[in-house]
Amino acid sequence: MLNIYGSPLSSPTNKVRYVANFLGINAEFHNVNLGAGEQRSPEYLKINPFAKVPAIEDEGFTLAESNAIIRYMANKCNSTLYPTNLKERAIVDEWIDYASQHIAIPLAKIMFNTYFYKLSKTELDTRSLEDGKNFINKNLPNVEQQLTKNTYIAGKTLTLADFTLLASLDVCELCQVDLTNYPQISKWRKQLMTEQFYSNCHESYTSMFNKVLASFK
Repeated sequence: MLNIYGSPLSSPTNKVRYVANFLGINAEFHNVNLGAGEQRSPEYLKINPFAKVPAIEDEGFTLAESNAIIRYMANKCNSTLYPTNLKERAIVDEWIDYASQHIAIPLAKIMFNTYFYKLSKTELDTRSLEDGKNFINKNLPNVEQQLTKNTYIAGKTLTLADFTLLASLDVCELCQVDLTNYPQISKWRKQLMTEQFYSNCHESYTSMFNKVLASFK
């Protein structure tokens, strides 16, 4: 049994859950209540000393950082999601990094300074918010161009890079990032969101977020 620790509000957590679902891994999800500070509890710090989500525990082996986790799961299952060919794997890694650094981080800045700053009782950082908007508008065209050449982000087949990008883009509607100007991204995303690995996690990130937010009130 693989234990996944995280929050449904966390896109990196959902990335791990998507991959686990796709691979058919026998996994149990454990919700870490970030608002209550459970990520800093002594029990959780034994699993992830970085005090962040997600993390996994697999028969006594613990691992943090979502990209490391999805690579571990794919390797464990000998999955083509993470190819063994050196150059093919390098391209997958390239797009995992691009999605993580140039898509996920700008969207996280927007998301935090639109919603999460209130929940964490911190101040709005307008500079960070504007940076996020500027960077996402700058970087999405590169993704669009890549998907005009390939069915999936790293080539002709589904890879870990697609799950990384998909989870990163989950917050777009809440962040009011309009993807209609990116038809290839929209088509690719819509198709993946109909897959069982996604629906087994949630119908959509937006609907899940609104339900969780309502429970706080």
